[in-house]
Amino acid sequence: MDYSYLKLFKDFKKFITPYRSKLAIALILQIIASTVYLYWTYGFAKIVDFTTDYTYGESLQPVYIISGALLLVLFIRALCMGIGRYTLFTNTLKIALDIDDFALKNLSKVDISWHEQENAGNKVKRIDTGVMGIRELFRIFIVRIVEITIGIVGAVIIIFKFDFWLSISIVVYAAIYYTISSRFRKKMVEARRERNLRDEKYMGLMFEILNNIRSVKVLDMSTGLMHTFKSIAQELRIIINRIIFLDQANWSIRVFWEALVRISLIIYIIHGIIDGKYELGFLILFYGYFSSISGSIEELSGITQEIALAKTNAVRLAEMLRVPITIDNERGKVAFPHDWEKISFKNLSFAYGDSQALSNIDFEIKRGEKIGIVGLSGAGKSTLFKLLLKEHEASEGDIYIGETPLKKIKKSNYLKHVAAVLQETEVFNMSLKKNILLANIDAEKDNALFEKAVGTSHVKDFVHKLPDGIESVIGEKGVKLSGGEKQRVGIARAIFKDPQILLLDEATSHLDVESEGKIKDSLHQFFQGITAIVIAHRLSTIREMDKIIVVEGGRILESGNFDELYNKDARFREFWDKQAQA
Repeated sequence: MDYSYLKLFKDFKKFITPYRSKLAIALILQIIASTVYLYWTYGFAKIVDFTTDYTYGESLQPVYIISGALLLVLFIRALCMGIGRYTLFTNTLKIALDIDDFALKNLSKVDISWHEQENAGNKVKRIDTGVMGIRELFRIFIVRIVEITIGIVGAVIIIFKFDFWLSISIVVYAAIYYTISSRFRKKMVEARRERNLRDEKYMGLMFEILNNIRSVKVLDMSTGLMHTFKSIAQELRIIINRIIFLDQANWSIRVFWEALVRISLIIYIIHGIIDGKYELGFLILFYGYFSSISGSIEELSGITQEIALAKTNAVRLAEMLRVPITIDNERGKVAFPHDWEKISFKNLSFAYGDSQALSNIDFEIKRGEKIGIVGLSGAGKSTLFKLLLKEHEASEGDIYIGETPLKKIKKSNYLKHVAAVLQETEVFNMSLKKNILLANIDAEKDNALFEKAVGTSHVKDFVHKLPDGIESVIGEKGVKLSGGEKQRVGIARAIFKDPQILLLDEATSHLDVESEGKIKDSLHQFFQGITAIVIAHRLSTIREMDKIIVVEGGRILESGNFDELYNKDARFREFWDKQAQA
């Protein structure tokens, strides 16, 4: 990949820097543990030499000294590895949690247009595999690469002191062994990269099915979805089978080459022992170090693939974390103007790609006014709301709060003064109370405001049905609540936010007529101190609005109060009469 490790380090440097001293300690302890362990094979070979040349009655002190040294080596290795790996793993876990935290915060600020291109399962999977890739790279480089490097280099140096050509033979063996492995490595990495991409689709669809399980069940969509799921699974199965084949072929060739060289060199050393060139202990020394080198090279060839895969996953996460933040970017932007007197839509236009949604929208809303927006589906009503909520920004013109363009206002500061009730209220697997408090966590101890919110929204009407009342956990996506009850929770959130501007998008669409009437009366009382903008298909809900705007084809057709529009006998009158007859 055209993405260096230096660039990868720079991308994640801010997460690593707070823990660099601890990571350095882990690295030093791993170096000590790997270096002292080289003595184990050497010391054991010396004991064999001593035993071979031992004369009865001779002092066994050298054996005791070497044995003590071997025990000391094991103690130092165990201590250094234990402390070092604990330090490494705990601090890479902290790094991982920091990255998770940053990724979630960053993605919450990324423009909604980017989120619309990928499903939630894919994004979660990319974060998860990316973070695991970062942790894996640390583990590989600090633990395994250090141990492999010291094991190979140290063993070759020790053997070199006994026989130059034998050490050269081992170096040549290692080079060929690694070359054989490299032949397969690129194919394996590419296959595993493909597997990860398919796995993201696989997990993404699984997440969507489970996340929308109610619709899947009651609308009988299981057969169609499972057909798609099995198709993706089949693609995944083919790639996994290819990975297994490449892995086994690679292993078989490497094992044969390792056995051929090992046997050849052992025969060479046995001849040397017979000729008096070596002592018997050298065969033990060679066998131990050759096994260590062979195992290290095999591990190196394996982790080369792991490094490439971990790097790929980390790079995909880094790319996601570099998605530009535009609307939520607060640099050079100003606070919400508290002294505003009107909201102005000036020559406002917006398009989704090549599809024009709004064209030259011009109107004003005075502070404290109640505005209703009506029109057929696709007329542009919801797009207006998305622009008011800063989900998107106008391609031409702008919305002004007082004299300040909405584009110039900090989104985080703006939304503290704006509340919205959308067509579908999203709730979390928390208590009912917590779901409402989330809208204005700074006021979570304001009991009077909370009581006003649950009272005005008529949440109190159904709380007694829940097992633990207001503290009841309502399940993932609010499965324990009806659509109307979830909508009341959405209204309660908006009221608890105590906003200056309230946006209602079909806010009572899931309510029965009686409940709608009660909440409509309560909302009109709440409307007294705020500016309200309401989208409604049920035109009766906006009859008392100060002004009604009729939108069609992304343009304003007509505007005025109810009586003016009804007496005009135009598009609004047509909508009203059709609903009255329905």
